[in-house]
Amino acid sequence: MKLLNIIKILLRNFRKKMRIGIRNPHTGEELWYIFISPLNVCVAFLTLILITFVAVIMTIIYTPILDMIPGYPGNKSRELLIKNLIRLDSIEQQIQTWETYRHNIGLIMEGKTPISVTASKNADSIGSGQRENLPASAADSAFRQQMRNDLALAASAQRNNVRTFELYSPVTGVVARRFDLSKNFRGIEVSVAGREPVAAVTDGAVLLNLWTPEEGYVMQIQHGGNMISTYKHLSGTMRNTGDRVKAGEIIGYVGNEENESGDFASLYFELWNNGSAVDPEEFILF
Repeated sequence: MKLLNIIKILLRNFRKKMRIGIRNPHTGEELWYIFISPLNVCVAFLTLILITFVAVIMTIIYTPILDMIPGYPGNKSRELLIKNLIRLDSIEQQIQTWETYRHNIGLIMEGKTPISVTASKNADSIGSGQRENLPASAADSAFRQQMRNDLALAASAQRNNVRTFELYSPVTGVVARRFDLSKNFRGIEVSVAGREPVAAVTDGAVLLNLWTPEEGYVMQIQHGGNMISTYKHLSGTMRNTGDRVKAGEIIGYVGNEENESGDFASLYFELWNNGSAVDPEEFILF
């Protein structure tokens, strides 16, 4: 019974309003006052905690603050992982192709029939690709020599397949900074006046389309022949991840609307072939 009375007294005082004021110590005049209760204080405290929690969650979701945490797999880590996976896939395909060419050359030198590239997808097919010896003749010798030449040319073209593409210039401007691997600069920077459209250098599919505070909109396009083009510092994009694009098709813009007065903007452009950065100026006239 006593415990119940104590609880009732606590609840009654918990909801009872109290007057808190500020008085002049010299005149005793009350300058300011407010009525509050312990219940109001608890509600205000819980509201402050809720607002702080929502603010923290919104900051984590809509800002790159998690990228600043060492070891946290943020957007930069995921982007680097995607690039490394693309490079590994390109390297694996290139090694398989080179191994097939090497094996075919060995078969030709032994007077045997080479296996087709499409039939040689793994080590088992290469190992089981032995054929019967061909009858020796002048025509056969000429055929083997022709095969040697064709395979050598094909291997050379495979190593330099980016040269077989007709590439469009992404923008028309002045190259402000050139390709320099010694300074870890794997692309070029092209200055343009005002707001300029950015075009795809050749046919492909959009591999990456994102925005970062440091680089603005970034777009990456996968082309045929293990070639990838990267466009950074875009002010806006017109294609989404997975979209197909044609050579010369506008994929975005560099510079802002207010830059039409003649202020300069810049596009950072990279060209990758078989997992290695190449100098875009060797293949594109800017």
